[in-house]
Amino acid sequence: MKNLSANIIFFFAICSWIFSAHASANPLPVIYISTTSAVHLRSPEPISYVDLPTGKISGDLPLKNLLRLRILRQDSSVSYPRELGILTVTGEQFLAQYRIILVSPQAAQANSEIEILPQHMLPLVPAVSSLSTPQIRTKAMEVISSKPIRSLAKASNQGISLSVHQILSCGELIFLDLGFENATALEYQIDRISFGISDKKILKATNFQQFPLKIKQALHPLDKFSKQGRNIYILDKATFSSDKKLVIELSEKQPSSRLVSLSLNYRDILSADSF
Repeated sequence: MKNLSANIIFFFAICSWIFSAHASANPLPVIYISTTSAVHLRSPEPISYVDLPTGKISGDLPLKNLLRLRILRQDSSVSYPRELGILTVTGEQFLAQYRIILVSPQAAQANSEIEILPQHMLPLVPAVSSLSTPQIRTKAMEVISSKPIRSLAKASNQGISLSVHQILSCGELIFLDLGFENATALEYQIDRISFGISDKKILKATNFQQFPLKIKQALHPLDKFSKQGRNIYILDKATFSSDKKLVIELSEKQPSSRLVSLSLNYRDILSADSF
């Protein structure tokens, strides 16, 4: 039991040292909180540990990935703004820290909801050595040499179908096995295939967010197909919350400009097999 306690203390001491070195070059993000409202932090992963400024803030987890913060009773003579300390949150694979600043109940900058963003996370799991270009190609050949049993997702439009056969992970990379079908007599000239993360629901146009994902490598330079096609696309791993989705779009060159769009949930990425 003593060894376990010592290991836990050592683990968080190392995390604190790493984060201090990181924060020296990247200032910590700020959470503005008031005495009259709670702040909710949304995490893309279940929250496993929280460290609050002692005696100043209370916190609870209404959901596994939702942390609720409230101010404890404060002296009415407190001046604003006031620094309360550092909040530390860890998920299964990340650590994030925030400065907590108390503001007056009338302050416009008081937060009510915050999403823990990738740029505010530090990995807890040591990074796997990156693969070289030849190694990535070798892995992609392994994927395409296996015959898919069934499609994980499929979308069709105007006789053109886009399918996701397999999602595999290797280190910090995601391998997407995509299939293409053409049920028409007109050859499909690919203009582009793109990947991005977007909101599942659009509540307001001004709040809609979409983040493009860069293709790290493609197995073949596929630019057209008559009846069928298949290719492997490699992306860097991306962490996003359950209220977002991965969108894959296949678009055709003019004048036909046929477009097929397919969406994947975060759980589809999380369930990717390693190889």
